[in-house]
Amino acid sequence: MTLFVFPLLLFVCFAGVPFFVYLMKGTHLNVVANHALKEAEAVGYVSPEVMTATATRLAELGLEPTTRDGVAYPSFAGSTVSKVLRDDPDGVVTVTISYPAPNVTRLLGLLGGGTGGEEGLYRVVLHGKSEAYE
Repeated sequence: MTLFVFPLLLFVCFAGVPFFVYLMKGTHLNVVANHALKEAEAVGYVSPEVMTATATRLAELGLEPTTRDGVAYPSFAGSTVSKVLRDDPDGVVTVTISYPAPNVTRLLGLLGGGTGGEEGLYRVVLHGKSEAYE
């Protein structure tokens, strides 16, 4: 009985590690995106300085710049890149950050299941009110 239970417990313990890493990377990306939103609200758009600071913060947390299928990540596609003033009718600043996510479906292969084909992306989209006057 012990020869069956002990390996099973080891597998369950170690199988949780990739899932935990997946969750933590998503949480780190969310925190950094919130910082980027506050900076973008102050200047009225997602400036190159905000993008650089965000990429630096992500690299410090282990989410280094990478390229997949010719697209450089972290990607800020969809973010507000032109200045929005506080008094504009639509004074909303949008921060969009995309980053490749680990493929946790590979764990299914260990259990005899099929693995997923394409790795996914984390995509964080946050909206805030511009605080820029000019």
